Amino acid sequence: MTESMGFNGRSKRGVSGRELGILIPHSALRTPNSRGMTLIEVIAAMLIIAILAAVVIPRFGLPTTTTRASVDGAAYMIASDIRYAQEFAMANRISKSVTFTSGSSTYIFNPNSTLDPPGRLPSGITTRDNFTVTFNSLGEPIAGGGGTVRVWDTVQQRTISVVNYTGKVDIT
Repeated sequence: MTESMGFNGRSKRGVSGRELGILIPHSALRTPNSRGMTLIEVIAAMLIIAILAAVVIPRFGLPTTTTRASVDGAAYMIASDIRYAQEFAMANRISKSVTFTSGSSTYIFNPNSTLDPPGRLPSGITTRDNFTVTFNSLGEPIAGGGGTVRVWDTVQQRTISVVNYTGKVDIT
């Protein structure tokens, strides 16, 4: 014999679901002093912590992933542009230079070409050295080989070096 259950877990004849061996979740079964947190409360707490972290961490001046990524990106961009100058010199059978000025966020290619990259570093990144590297038509550094240029954002720093004789570019 099956009985239909009402909203409160009791059958229509007055027998509870528990007496029939049926456990029915019901709000009356929870204790009023429950110490758990709801999902909405957890999300609200995480949101408050995230906002505080976004506001407080930059004020301490600690290196963040963003600053490291910016400096790394600038270093790889400069290395790529130095390799571009080397390849341009070999392809066009001319000498090609890249000149960096200390404290500047731009650098220039000589002689200029419409194919040259813009030579601009990301915002807040500057070079720390005066450095010029010149490649001949064979791709060898005839000036600046064995030299380095450093990029930084006042916290993080990367060094780009050009190997003498080969013109290989390394980042440290």
